[in-house]
Amino acid sequence: MKAFCCFLSVILSFSEAQAATPPREWTSSDGKSKFMGDLIEFSDKEVKIRRRTDFNQFRLPLDRLSKADRDYIQGLLRERRRDGGLKEGIYSGKVTGQFVKGVSKQGLNYQIWGNPKLDGTKRHPIVIWLHGSGQSGDDNESQLGGAPRILTTEDNQAAHPCFLLAPQCPSADIGWKNEVVDKLLALIADLTDHLPIDEGRIYLTGSSMGGFGTFGIAAKYPQVFAACVPLCGGGDVKNAGILKDIPFWVFHGDKDDMVPVERSRVIVEAVKAAGGELMSYTELEGAGHGITGIVYPRTDLHEWLFKQKKSVGASAD
Repeated sequence: MKAFCCFLSVILSFSEAQAATPPREWTSSDGKSKFMGDLIEFSDKEVKIRRRTDFNQFRLPLDRLSKADRDYIQGLLRERRRDGGLKEGIYSGKVTGQFVKGVSKQGLNYQIWGNPKLDGTKRHPIVIWLHGSGQSGDDNESQLGGAPRILTTEDNQAAHPCFLLAPQCPSADIGWKNEVVDKLLALIADLTDHLPIDEGRIYLTGSSMGGFGTFGIAAKYPQVFAACVPLCGGGDVKNAGILKDIPFWVFHGDKDDMVPVERSRVIVEAVKAAGGELMSYTELEGAGHGITGIVYPRTDLHEWLFKQKKSVGASAD
């Protein structure tokens, strides 16, 4: 923790700051003073600025600057933190090339997979996997059953480098809703604050209960996800208008004896009727409920998924 705090306080060199930040109009905290200046150094406590009119350089505590200026500096610190997150951040010990267990600040069990050899100065997508009802519990292990582990193979990582997050729902009676979803979104937000994750390429997928969860979570937080892939699930047709602008590729086996195929058919048709041109549906002939081993190895799915990107106002790209 001490090393991390020191990392947050790091001061950028003159050349680094100039390369990263354009000239800016700075405003005092009381709004009475404004001037154009180049940011030379910054930390979580102060800035060093060169004033454009006379080239004088001076230091200012952050609390002497306007909220807009403080937010700007905090944004730069966040990106600096994310740049080094694979090596020095609070999640760096969990990025090992293996699935590593963790418990979020809100108490949600999860496992995360990341490649420590990734270029931390670039931003990479994250795939969130939602398991089915049978993998619920508190062992922080069962949720990997059915997970799209194939995305972590060397070949697939070479083609589509990404992080993979597998949270565990504590109880099938609760499901992927309410406080479980809120905890999951808080975890995603914390991961994107500390790892080089592309906030414009956050993907959600799940099977069975996780398929239903994919529809439900996307409807509750439509601004978060760049694409969704629900398997053998279903959704509330009342959410069709919300879901119509999110790229979906839905899969269901036509011989599913646990979740009727009609559950996918109905929501797909409702979204399309609402104008959802981004909704795709594949019905697997002769397939039953366990289709993760059929769907996730599909290279056409990989190509489609990782092409999806949404505009993010504060994107790091």
